Amino acid sequence: MDVLINILFPIFGIAMIGYFAARMGWLSSSAESGISGFVFNYAVPLMLFRTIARTDLPDSIPWDLFLSYYLPAIAVYAFGLFLARFAFGRDWMGAVLTGMGCAFSNTVFLGLPVILLAYGEKAALPFFLILSVHGLILLSGTTVLIEIVRSGEGGLSRVPIQVATGLIRNPILIGLVAGMVTNLAGWTLPLPLDRITETMQGAVLPCALFTLGASLKRYGVAGRVVQSVLLVSLKLAIFPALVYLFGTYLFDLDPNWVQIAVLTAAQPTGVMVFIFSQRSGTAQALSTTSIFLSTVGSVVTLWVILTLFHRASGL
Repeated sequence: MDVLINILFPIFGIAMIGYFAARMGWLSSSAESGISGFVFNYAVPLMLFRTIARTDLPDSIPWDLFLSYYLPAIAVYAFGLFLARFAFGRDWMGAVLTGMGCAFSNTVFLGLPVILLAYGEKAALPFFLILSVHGLILLSGTTVLIEIVRSGEGGLSRVPIQVATGLIRNPILIGLVAGMVTNLAGWTLPLPLDRITETMQGAVLPCALFTLGASLKRYGVAGRVVQSVLLVSLKLAIFPALVYLFGTYLFDLDPNWVQIAVLTAAQPTGVMVFIFSQRSGTAQALSTTSIFLSTVGSVVTLWVILTLFHRASGL
């Protein structure tokens, strides 16, 4: 529990600095928008480029691990999307972002330290395998869906051209593709370029959390509470439960790998959901409330999951 508190407190601390800055009138809405644009258009793409370019890809694809994690991820994504669209009457853009919030985990800033501290080096391989395609699958998938929604507003006949144009110009996808090409080609980043991307990567977390906190002043924690509670329930309970069932009974994963996959799925909603909502101009209240509630709720759910797994392992 002390580990979770020590990790969560800095996350909330940075967000609260942003909240009080906006509350005191020290941060204008245009400044908030500017920081958000910097994160989405520059810092995150360079972070993704560097991360994927430097990732050690496996010699053979661990399909059992990927399917155990990403089939449930796609299932909760789709369920959250259609629930938002048809039960809560959101437009398709808001529904896509709701689905993303159900499946996109805070893998790096919270998941990495929690899992490595709880399991040590034996957690590194399965965790980084999951992480290696996390952005490629969920960020790319969300980007494609958003571009389809935007293109559909201009008439179905122009959808393919508009989607292709939107994807080519999307900075997130550019970073992902550039990183993958660099990795597969076996290129090493020159030291100056590596330093630039490393420095920009360091700006992602504080800037994203700062603007997230500032948005709490505008939208409030009470925004879209019912939808947020359902989203958080899917994220913290249903998603990890499905990963456990798939990994244990459908694909017969190593028990340690099952535990790492479940803990990764049980992480709170990642801040990238908020960045996407800011960029898209919708679902900001839902994303801020969901991230806040899922981060608080994960203190309990992660503690329960870790306790159960440690007891099952005789630790």
